[in-house]
Amino acid sequence: MSTQSLFSKKNIQSQQPDTRRGLLEELNLPPEVTAFIRKNARSLQIGLICVVVLVLAWIFYDYYSEMQEKKGASLLASGLQSESSEQRVEVLGRVIRDYGGTDAARWSQLELAHLDYKEGKFDAAAAKYKEILDALPAGNSLAPLVRLNLAQSYEEAGQIDQAITQYSLLKKSAGFINQAYWGLGRLYMAKDDPVQARKAFEELLNSLDDTSEPGLKSQVEAKLASLDAGKIVSSSQPEENQK
Repeated sequence: MSTQSLFSKKNIQSQQPDTRRGLLEELNLPPEVTAFIRKNARSLQIGLICVVVLVLAWIFYDYYSEMQEKKGASLLASGLQSESSEQRVEVLGRVIRDYGGTDAARWSQLELAHLDYKEGKFDAAAAKYKEILDALPAGNSLAPLVRLNLAQSYEEAGQIDQAITQYSLLKKSAGFINQAYWGLGRLYMAKDDPVQARKAFEELLNSLDDTSEPGLKSQVEAKLASLDAGKIVSSSQPEENQK
């Protein structure tokens, strides 16, 4: 039986060191990092797959949300163009039902509340405005407008205290300060509370400047003058009549 020579080609090749370099070696990573990657290769692969799936899901969600917004906006536009009130209400309801959570759905709710207000259904309008306001995120730019509509609906419905509460909150919103003080002054006069009415009109007068809407200052001064006139008339009555 012949024995394999120590100097045969096959034996020499098997004794040579493996000098092949993998991708990790080509990246010139530190030996510790390379060893860690090789040891945890399976876990790292699973993690990478999870990241890819999350990214794809996020992309799909963005695409889906964008499509919902576009479809909702298109349906809202068609509803607003409808001349029939019944058809408009039906289309706006579809937007809210089929595209809830979109801006189009929120504007549809607001438009339905406006319709109730125009038709004199002030309690129903107030309920809708309050629902919209409660659902808005904190600091949303639409909130002051909805709050103003809610205050006006309460006022028309005869719910004076609720209207005063909303106007008092509206004072904190830039761009609505004049309307808030004017509403408060008017409501306090309706409640026959001249002290609070005067306070509201004076604060409004102090907040006005040259950029304020024309004629508002004269209207406020007229309200204050009427309060002064009422005070003078009251104080000039005989003591027995005052009692």
